[in-house]
Amino acid sequence: EKSAIRNGIREGITMLAEIITPGADSRRGRYRVLLADDDAGVRGSLTALLDGAGFETENAGGGVEALELLCRVQFSDSTNGVETNPFDFLVLDVHMPDLTGVELLRRIRTEFRWQLPALFVSGEASEALSKDVEEAGGFALLPKPVEPDLFRSSVRDLVQTLLKN
Repeated sequence: EKSAIRNGIREGITMLAEIITPGADSRRGRYRVLLADDDAGVRGSLTALLDGAGFETENAGGGVEALELLCRVQFSDSTNGVETNPFDFLVLDVHMPDLTGVELLRRIRTEFRWQLPALFVSGEASEALSKDVEEAGGFALLPKPVEPDLFRSSVRDLVQTLLKN
């Protein structure tokens, strides 16, 4: 089983290598992702997939923690007099106990005025939930447990569609 996981990670690195190039993000050299999920196991798995593929991932254990992190980053960036998005995209769990992923995305877009793309994951994916995610401006909703190949292809599609110029 461990070798299957390693092979999957290697495949993901190969798949994502085509979209991650040095200097892909001229501000920092690689794409930065904010991942918020209250399940530590899911955070660890998705972080391993993203980091292994060359992304720089910052984790939050819930929606409120993600907002606090964004406030800290925004404050430190604003001291330089430059307003920039600290992240290139978000990976958000829909169902977190303190603040749902949909609520978090809406608050980021209204309070920070950042139009960050967001990929959502949920253990209770449904048509109604998919509609909520779409209405909030989410890129896609993936069911949990997240299949690594589906996650990698969704991230690739998000980057190619919304971030590559």
